[in-house]
Amino acid sequence: MKVVFRIIGSEEDLEDTEANEENVHFCFRPSEKNILSLVKRSPKLKRIQLPSSYQKTISNTTKTFLKMRNIKLMIGDIWGHRTDIDRFAEIDLGGV
Repeated sequence: MKVVFRIIGSEEDLEDTEANEENVHFCFRPSEKNILSLVKRSPKLKRIQLPSSYQKTISNTTKTFLKMRNIKLMIGDIWGHRTDIDRFAEIDLGGV
């Protein structure tokens, strides 16, 4: 199953997210504040994808908060994507 993800490469990109975003990939290490801001800005959010090294630094409180909101925290990398050309990327989620 392929899903379109909004790519967030910096805190400035976070400010451009829209209310209808459902899938987001962070290319930078988000703080708890960044994640909470995203959830507030995008109430339809279903998935947040992070590289594995970043996912390890997410607090248990934030993980619990996302779980309570039914937002799936996923591990994955996007290589070679240029956000100056396209803010979105199609990602194959396998059988999810």
